[in-house]
Amino acid sequence: MLAVLLYHKVVKWPSFDVWWKTFDLEMSILKKLFRVVDLDQILEYLHLQRLPDNPTVAITFDDGYADNWIYAYPILKKHRLKATLFITTSRIQKSDKRRPTLLDYWEGKVGLKELYTPKTMHEANLEFLKERISEDFLTVGEIRSMRDVFNFGWHSVHHTKDFYEEKILGFYEGKGHWSLLHAYGEEPRTGYPLFPLKGSLSVRVGKLRKEVKEFIKSLGKNFFQRKEWKRELSSLLKKNFSSMLEFEDPVERYERITREILLAKEELEGLTDQKVYHGAYPFGDYDDLLKSRLSEYLSSAFTTEKRSILLGDDPYLLPRITVPKDLWSFMYIVVKLFRRRIKHV
Repeated sequence: MLAVLLYHKVVKWPSFDVWWKTFDLEMSILKKLFRVVDLDQILEYLHLQRLPDNPTVAITFDDGYADNWIYAYPILKKHRLKATLFITTSRIQKSDKRRPTLLDYWEGKVGLKELYTPKTMHEANLEFLKERISEDFLTVGEIRSMRDVFNFGWHSVHHTKDFYEEKILGFYEGKGHWSLLHAYGEEPRTGYPLFPLKGSLSVRVGKLRKEVKEFIKSLGKNFFQRKEWKRELSSLLKKNFSSMLEFEDPVERYERITREILLAKEELEGLTDQKVYHGAYPFGDYDDLLKSRLSEYLSSAFTTEKRSILLGDDPYLLPRITVPKDLWSFMYIVVKLFRRRIKHV
């Protein structure tokens, strides 16, 4: 049995993601029941076309949140476990600052309340898009200090979603994915049409035309107080615009993908003094072009398909199992992995 686990955040208090005490217990369980390896070893099994004799897992984190340093890193170090962190390079804070961690708490240097309290992923990414910086992401100094535990992998420069199909799903009313700020290129307005979203690198990006935005703004606030404003707006847009999205051409997309791969890879290698061999698709989204371009520069790429790795799996479409926030769900994953092992014995 061969599997790769996916985490994003490890938090101070039991709340929206994996609590640090839960993570500590999970790492203890993994160490006792599994052989924990790095991604190079996962690829080696695939290349040799054989599964390991003992249940084997690798641990990965996505995005590069500050709590990976403050809470996850000390716990992994305590258990002498290695992991891979797929970092979105635009989010890195250009500072050598290193914040206190659980290690400082364990040594009595700080109280738990003094440790940084993580934001949700939505809050952190929205703050970054608005301010171009968020304290919820790692600093250069923190990344460099984690190299004894973490290897680092490609996860794009920007990590955003974009519109890819001219099919109105609804209209913006004040709530939505944080990437809407990027997709519209400005603060979303009530009445802006919502189209299907996917990871920006996996699609031919469509941007809402300026004239459509101006038309919606010209309707005034009173229009959106009407009971049937959505039906009326849908009719007006269809009447006045033959198309609402302006799509990049194939050459622009090819160049954008290549640029994001190379820039992120080169920056990470420069910051960490490590070669970057592995990548993870932002949001797990990919298509043939993105997969093909990544295969030119990396040894593997990981999705978010929730299953263990099988012999014959494409090294550029490798699955990972997202670990939910509660211990019972983690134990369910562990039991399923062991059942799979028994089936193949």
